[in-house]
Amino acid sequence: MSTANEQIRYSPREVASIKLCGEPYQQIVGGDNGVEEHVDCSRTLDRLAENTDYFDRVGSLVAEVEPLLSSLFEGGGYYQLDRAIKHGQNLSFEESFSLATFVIASLNKPLRETVAGRVHNLGDQESHILQAVALLSAMSAKEAYAGLTAEEIAGMVAATIHLDTVARIRSSEPIFAFGGMGGDKGYPLNGENSKLFSLSTLGAVALSVDAPVQKHHSYPNTSKVAGQSAIEAYGGRSDFNSLAAMEATLAESGLIMTSCHNTRTLHTLSHRLKGETVNHVIGPLAHTISSETVINGFIGVNEKVHPQVVTSALQILNDRGFQRYGNSVVCCGTDMESLDVGDLDPVGFQSNPELKNHVMIDEVAPPPFATVAAFLVKGENKGTYLITADDFYDESQLSRIRLADLEVPNTYQDIMHANSLALAGHDESKTGYLAMTVGLGIFVRSYLDRPEALDFETRRVNRGYLRQATERARQILKSEKAARQLFHYAEVTKKYAGKTA
Repeated sequence: MSTANEQIRYSPREVASIKLCGEPYQQIVGGDNGVEEHVDCSRTLDRLAENTDYFDRVGSLVAEVEPLLSSLFEGGGYYQLDRAIKHGQNLSFEESFSLATFVIASLNKPLRETVAGRVHNLGDQESHILQAVALLSAMSAKEAYAGLTAEEIAGMVAATIHLDTVARIRSSEPIFAFGGMGGDKGYPLNGENSKLFSLSTLGAVALSVDAPVQKHHSYPNTSKVAGQSAIEAYGGRSDFNSLAAMEATLAESGLIMTSCHNTRTLHTLSHRLKGETVNHVIGPLAHTISSETVINGFIGVNEKVHPQVVTSALQILNDRGFQRYGNSVVCCGTDMESLDVGDLDPVGFQSNPELKNHVMIDEVAPPPFATVAAFLVKGENKGTYLITADDFYDESQLSRIRLADLEVPNTYQDIMHANSLALAGHDESKTGYLAMTVGLGIFVRSYLDRPEALDFETRRVNRGYLRQATERARQILKSEKAARQLFHYAEVTKKYAGKTA
């Protein structure tokens, strides 16, 4: 196997048809030994593609999934898919796979070159991109008003990880994989909705103290701070030029944070448009992890997608062999302290706008509010459950977590300051709340296999287990192990990222 420090090949060939320019996509960063380096996410993608033989593999990747592309190769292409959506039809897995492939091919040069001669009714490059935008917009409208199905989500994700992701990490151990759909509404603060700090990013760092973790992230698009910008603010880097560098970083630190800008093309379109598309559903599930490696997923959703629809999508991905899923959780946070069990049903949820309005964040809800969570256990969908604040902590502990201390003005400086306090265990409220996210992750990894972990009749989780897991999370944060892990990760990335030799 190659090593992370081998000679990196530089190719004149390019992957992305859309180049994201200016900061943060092009910037000067601090490298190893304090040497400044110029980083360009498009060039990193090209180098990574060259060093994983992606340019030469893309033909065989298409051949492997040809039966899923009949809408493009045998049917009406764009017009067939567009007509189906506009007539209110749910797309099959195959149709959704074709839709995502069509969109990606407008952005991914080697993929377009491979399929262009076979896609029916394919126009020139400019028309192709316009049609890709139209399909993404149509699916976004379907997401908001009718709801996406598990087959639609799984099909789009499968195409993204199989055809557009140029490098996928291998691990002999299961990897905990974090992803979030964004779209947080925030909680009211002085008449305005505020933001919380970077929970999933910090949760990934803290959980990696105990087990291997991957988080796939990006730069901000519609928010002030996103996962990639948060990590880079602490000196971390994401510009890995080879798969070996990624795997070496994971082996040495127990953590790997990959960037959608450096590993695939799909997200260039939404960032060029400066607005959300259905990509925010695809990205959190399209992990840069090999199909042979077991994933423990931790996915956050917004009010447009019910958690159980996503666990069903994970099961489809698992059953079809695109991604191997073990115990996983998909959750969202509400502004209610409790819900009726009947309100957890995904069909009733989709038809109840009032209930959807109570979903505030794609994270574990802060005390005193409740979290809705769906679980996948050993690859099987186990349904949706209610988690209340007192499932994590007893009354005395909850009294020390104040909602007003968790809400942060939506500015870069305020969010980053809150991140530091929470991760280092220096703020009782923020650290306690972050421990709930980490605790749920530990619960999924260490307790979910146990027969009594979930009560299907009451749709509640085992409080004793979750409290034990949350206490372990508090110990990781209070001991400052998580804070040290973040700075260790930053140093390891400087060692392996951006290397030419």
